[in-house]
Amino acid sequence: MSLSLLIIAVFWYYRDDVFQTIYDPDIPYQTYTPTLAPDYQLDSNWLAIPDKNIDPITIAGGDVFVIVPTVYLGGEHWNAPLDNPKVIENFNRIALPNYVMPYTSAGRVFAPIYRQASLYSFLTNRDDAQQAQNFAYLDVKRAFEVFLAQNPPERPIIIIGHGQGGLHAQRLLADYFQGDLRKKLAAAYIIDHPLPLDLFESDLSMLHPCADKMDIGCVIAFGAFEPKDKIQAKKFIGKTMVWENGRFQSVNGRALLCTNPLLWTVNSGYAPAKLHLGGVAAEGLDQNTIPAPSAKQTGAQCQNGILVIETPKQKSLRRPNRFGGRYRTKPSNIFYEDLRINTQRRMQTILKLGSLPKRAPLMEIETIEIKASPVTLPKQ
Repeated sequence: MSLSLLIIAVFWYYRDDVFQTIYDPDIPYQTYTPTLAPDYQLDSNWLAIPDKNIDPITIAGGDVFVIVPTVYLGGEHWNAPLDNPKVIENFNRIALPNYVMPYTSAGRVFAPIYRQASLYSFLTNRDDAQQAQNFAYLDVKRAFEVFLAQNPPERPIIIIGHGQGGLHAQRLLADYFQGDLRKKLAAAYIIDHPLPLDLFESDLSMLHPCADKMDIGCVIAFGAFEPKDKIQAKKFIGKTMVWENGRFQSVNGRALLCTNPLLWTVNSGYAPAKLHLGGVAAEGLDQNTIPAPSAKQTGAQCQNGILVIETPKQKSLRRPNRFGGRYRTKPSNIFYEDLRINTQRRMQTILKLGSLPKRAPLMEIETIEIKASPVTLPKQ
């Protein structure tokens, strides 16, 4: 073997270690200065936000708050620098079409651009990494407050978090949905981030795992892995950090909630590919473009807290074979159509219950033209 081939082989064997080394910010978080905070009163700091000039009563469904997955790898920053055009491009090119647009059929969609923790911060459990993740949540929380201010009493809520967004979604559920607001929750979806079942006995005690495709006021969670993804799956159920009792703790083998998105149940039954409604590789698609989902691409089964899926038949729905590819957010959403239909169904279910306040429809007032006429004094 030539020296060049040997170097390539060694590099490929240690590619994950090299990837982590390259994207290490190499600066203590205490001395790190993040970019300026986004102002969520400005539409420009949202990937998706409804037109404030349109009365929500004219828009069907409820309100959906989406927290997108990680698109910033790391390097110079612990948290995504929002003054970097490349970072904003990745939010719009990868996150928006794949992880926000599926939910537009459920109602009005709100998805903030936030100073998310870098991908590197999820590859280590250093205190610096945890501080970066906590910092990201503070942006999400501020955006959620703006969302709540625009969410009228009659519109139910869906919370969705993909990847690191799932971590932040879990914290929103603990901070906001343990009181009266939970009555407005159609469902919460925590996707590709672990959710220990014992959290329903502590931080999420007022909520429950969704029992079927129509259940409301409940939580769905799953982390999907192909059989070849053994390293990622092992990390998912072992070292990944979750928020509990005001601090980060590793999953450390605890039982996880696993909802099969082809069955929408928590049992361990196998769901064949014929039940798969469709995945979409939407990277770079304009948000006005409605993609055609590819159905029957994968079967799925919950096994020990992991959603084991079959390798998609369509290459564009598989994880790209590139440097750091096993860690990066996929430029596709394998359950795009399944999630789209289910969020719409749960929103319609809670609306049909009639448990939320009713608002009178807008009145159509006829405009009457008043013509001027001379004033006539009565005769004496």
